[in-house]
Amino acid sequence: MKKMKKFIVAAIAAGTMMMLLFGCGKREEQQNETEGYVWVSEYVDFNVEECDWIDEIVTLGDACYFSTSRYDEEKEQNVTNLYKYNLLENQAEKLNFGLEENSSVYGMAVNADGNLTMLINQYEYIEDEEGNVTDVNSNMQLCIVSPSDGALIESKEIMEVLDAPQETYFQYFSIDGQGNLYLADGDSKIYILNKDMQKVCELSIEGWINNMVTSKEGDVYIASYGNEGMELKSIDVAAKKIGESVKGLGESYGNFSFHTGVDKSLLVSSSEGISTFDIPSQTKEELFKWLDVDINSDDVSQAGELSDGRIWAIIREYDKDYNSTYQLVYLSKKDASEVTARQEIVYGAMWIDSDVKRNIIKFNKTNSQYRIVVKEYGKDDYETGLIQFGADLTTGSCPDIIGLSQLDFSQYANKGVFEDLYPYMEQSGIKKEDYVENILEAYDMDGKLYGIMPSFYLSSTAVKKSLVGDKSGWTLDEMLDLVEEVKPQYVMSYDSKEAMLYYCIYNNIDEFIDWESGTCYFDGDQFIRALEFASQFPSQEEVDYNEREGISSLLHDNKLLLMQTAISSVQEYQMMKGMFGEDITYIGSPSSDRKGNMIQPAGGSLAMSSKSKYKDGAWEFMRIMLEAEYQDSLVNEHGGFGFPIRKESLEKQFEFDMKADYYEDEDGNQVERPKTTWGYDDFTIEIMAASQEEIDEIKALITSAEKVSENADQQVINIITEETEPFFKGQKSAAEVAGVIQNRVQIYVNENK
Repeated sequence: MKKMKKFIVAAIAAGTMMMLLFGCGKREEQQNETEGYVWVSEYVDFNVEECDWIDEIVTLGDACYFSTSRYDEEKEQNVTNLYKYNLLENQAEKLNFGLEENSSVYGMAVNADGNLTMLINQYEYIEDEEGNVTDVNSNMQLCIVSPSDGALIESKEIMEVLDAPQETYFQYFSIDGQGNLYLADGDSKIYILNKDMQKVCELSIEGWINNMVTSKEGDVYIASYGNEGMELKSIDVAAKKIGESVKGLGESYGNFSFHTGVDKSLLVSSSEGISTFDIPSQTKEELFKWLDVDINSDDVSQAGELSDGRIWAIIREYDKDYNSTYQLVYLSKKDASEVTARQEIVYGAMWIDSDVKRNIIKFNKTNSQYRIVVKEYGKDDYETGLIQFGADLTTGSCPDIIGLSQLDFSQYANKGVFEDLYPYMEQSGIKKEDYVENILEAYDMDGKLYGIMPSFYLSSTAVKKSLVGDKSGWTLDEMLDLVEEVKPQYVMSYDSKEAMLYYCIYNNIDEFIDWESGTCYFDGDQFIRALEFASQFPSQEEVDYNEREGISSLLHDNKLLLMQTAISSVQEYQMMKGMFGEDITYIGSPSSDRKGNMIQPAGGSLAMSSKSKYKDGAWEFMRIMLEAEYQDSLVNEHGGFGFPIRKESLEKQFEFDMKADYYEDEDGNQVERPKTTWGYDDFTIEIMAASQEEIDEIKALITSAEKVSENADQQVINIITEETEPFFKGQKSAAEVAGVIQNRVQIYVNENK
């Protein structure tokens, strides 16, 4: 059973199973002032025995029931238990319901009689002589269980009743007010049984089922994405069909889960926050946003409401090594006068990076003087948000802390939007020499530091060393000359007209716009040659990438010339070397200075507004991400994504990558084993401990990078995209289009410099 244990650990790491650890203690956090009241969060750690993760959870009144699983190391098998949790009294009770060995709960619901109905899959593992799993047989059952003590009332095998394939995997399970049972599989098919467990019908829908829920009124709905985002549709058992979309949910995108409501039909949990939705009146009411109550929506596993008006949620948090901690949080209203006010610092960005979000939440939980509120400009309409963001940056509406992603950094730095951070570093005892110089100085202009990034990776282009030698970069002409010389079947893995022009131009947009002088150069030979080169390729709509061979095969057969890639970890670097099958050169994007290896922030990049009224508070937040404690927390034994910017922390990362893993063979010898396995398209490779030579190569690549990727002004990109279309369609010459772009961009620069 050793391989089965590996599968379980991998499933936990991938987030496919839900864990819950319980203890003791409480704390309160306040947020979200609306109409004289605030929502307050109260965390409770609780203690459940024999629990590694939670399989399923269902509510009944003010109690929730959940099945827990753990892996028994000695018996090398899964152990599943059933718990009742009294949400009003914060008490857990283990029920007397034991599942057979290697059984999993696939679904749980409350039937019309108030009993628990559990969908249970019992596995039988077929092993070879060495104890490795070679096949799995399964037996699906519906078990009716007493909610008071867990006693089994009835059990029935259902696969023959459903007339479903033996390997069917059920993702969702619900019961309506009449006792009918609904089982949704992974292929968007719904099986319906009556309360006597006899098959009524099966229904199919187009697309994926994202959720299935029973409303307060006792009707079952499925949730799936349609033309207007997430849509709810009822299941009509009598007519044996799926109903029309329910109105009133609005344009809803992101992660959604639906739960049976107490006062209204449904409680809706989204990536934004918690709302109630009343189906009869088709009205939706937002209760609070997750960020306003210092909760990361990515960590919310389950939510519900109590009869006393409180909302409860189970929060799951993973650390960098995939260890998890779980808590129960209660959210309730309080009068705003009962809560101590704090000075608000506005963090503004097109969208919020997940690492920045976690840091904001942590800051708000611990800082008694300041509170960070988020203004996410791009969440509703990107173009409108981008225009508003740019306007706010140059007015009194400028956020205190500015997320630099998707902004033309040079443009706003020249306008004096950003505060110099070097004096703040000096006052805090943060030494410039403790950080990777070229990465820290990526946001340095004229000796002033206008931005920081806590972690980074490199964006580059890989090519066989046999074709370009040891070049550390190349110009656009040199790149185009190589393409003409080699004449590969594919220049890049993604090589449409649009993609090739983007590659040639946007990573080095500063070569065509000088914001300091206000001069543009789009009508020159370089830009015209890039246009003519891109026009040779098919449009994005004409390319079918699925018809191509695998990337590794194309590289080995010299059919693919260039590989755009990231260097986000030592392990990714090792994988890329293996995929090419020979020595490679990271030559980067074409640029006149031959410095095309670009720096890409991995955990957000931040600037401080020069107009902020709370600069000390803004820096108090920003400096946390530069300090040793946070930088060391970015070091990941399993590779991670991105490198810390602090030198000592970066060296610790390299030490992990060079540390070999061993196992003892049958003769007692220590044998090195792979640290992990990486894959890309048709290629997989076992990653061993990195050599000193590989670490030195990565250090050299890091040192070679000076410019930040993706700092092109979106309005400039829009102009180029609009005006190149007539050329790509053969309606204008490259020179004509270049002239129009030159004029339009020059006007834009004159208006915004």
